[in-house]
Amino acid sequence: MTPDYPIIDCHAHIFPALASAGGFPTAADHLLHQQRAMHVHGNQPYRRLRDHGVVSTRDLWNADDHSEAGRTDSQFRVGRNGRFEWEAHGDSVYCQFLPPYMHDMSAPPDAMVVDMDYAGIGTVVLQNDHIYGDLAPYFAQAMQAFPDRFIGLAQVDEPFGYRDDQLAKLEREVTQLGMRGLYFTMTGFFRDGYRHFPDEPLFDPLWKLVAHHGLPVFWVHSAKSAAGTYGDEMQRLRRIVERHPAIQHVLVHGVPTSIYCNADDNIDFPPEVADLLDNCPVFSEVLYPIAWGGKMNYPYTRAHGHIRQVYDRFGADKLTWGSDMPNVGRYCTYKQALSYVWDHCDFLAPGDRRKIFHDNTLSLFAAGAQS
Repeated sequence: MTPDYPIIDCHAHIFPALASAGGFPTAADHLLHQQRAMHVHGNQPYRRLRDHGVVSTRDLWNADDHSEAGRTDSQFRVGRNGRFEWEAHGDSVYCQFLPPYMHDMSAPPDAMVVDMDYAGIGTVVLQNDHIYGDLAPYFAQAMQAFPDRFIGLAQVDEPFGYRDDQLAKLEREVTQLGMRGLYFTMTGFFRDGYRHFPDEPLFDPLWKLVAHHGLPVFWVHSAKSAAGTYGDEMQRLRRIVERHPAIQHVLVHGVPTSIYCNADDNIDFPPEVADLLDNCPVFSEVLYPIAWGGKMNYPYTRAHGHIRQVYDRFGADKLTWGSDMPNVGRYCTYKQALSYVWDHCDFLAPGDRRKIFHDNTLSLFAAGAQS
């Protein structure tokens, strides 16, 4: 089936070499976020360099201290060929976070466009995580160089998003650099030791500015952190929706259906999740390979049953397809990140396909384009 509309990927990344400052004041500032990201990363195992055996201990952060002070002196560094590296217990250790072909740990926009062309993707939404940098200016250059191929998301220093300097940063990224949404990760709250949370009234200036510009918010929830469980995080999001009902939200990576299914793989959506998707302007990404690709092979047959249950329960109007390129290249190609749904979920009606692979993502940015 060949669509008569361009496919929109709601989740992709471009970034300069990860050993650089990447838009932060210094490379050391960037490295702080990268070390924290590898501490909380769970999809790829840690391995010893000498024999590639799996390492079970997690030595990058003090488990009892979720603040910056919990960072350990492990000689953490950006390696090559997709790896972050460090020292632990007399061994060199690594995590294969990116595909092995990423020799210099960069994903430049021209390379992404070639990948998009080959996979048949029209436009991608550039999600902006701290591990890749502080990248709104980089995104703006890519958007200018490749018109209509990229939609950039802004980013703030999340635990301080209510401060005047962060509000000014967001205003600048939207009005001067052309960012059209906000990427917001709960993992960033280690910066103040999880002392505050985004549903507190303290953050209302941020959400009022987001609403003023008609920006959708792309949320990364960790499900296991000092912020609590996934259910706790959904309840916080519900409180934000109640106070700022005009904002649209996207659950990055989608609802983690695996934590809500029984032994027969039937999903029991808890009330706090069902309420958000039933009654609120909240969308869920359809994006399984990045989490499941290390546990099963393409075409990720188990995911088809989960996608169908989400589709049957909440409808196509609440779903957006994303790839997480180039990260997902550690498990599959860009074409496969599309085709495991496009070619193997034949229960999707043609009109609903258009919503999931095109219309819904574009609708997120309609208000911002008019503001």
